[in-house]
Amino acid sequence: MLTLISAKNPFWNSEDEQQIHLTVRFAEIDEDLPFNATSFDPEQHGIDLYNRAKAGEFGEIALYAPPKTPAATQPETTGTQTIG
Repeated sequence: MLTLISAKNPFWNSEDEQQIHLTVRFAEIDEDLPFNATSFDPEQHGIDLYNRAKAGEFGEIALYAPPKTPAATQPETTGTQTIG
C-alpha cells in the first residue's frame, strides 16, 4: 500500500460519477501524479482515495466535463498512393 502525502484538484472523470481524478503525491514516489480513483479499484489505496475524495476530504469535486473532440487533422490525398 502506498503512503499518501497529498491529494488535490478532484474532479469527476466520468459522467456516472464512478471515477474521481486527483493530483496525488505518495511518499514512495517523489512527484505529483495524476490518479484516477474508483470504488472498484483493484488496489486498496485507490478505493481509499475515492472514498476520501467523495467525502470531501480533498476539497469540492469539480463537475464532469466531457473530453473535447479534436478537429480532424488528417491530411487529404488524391490519386494513386503506394504504401510500404
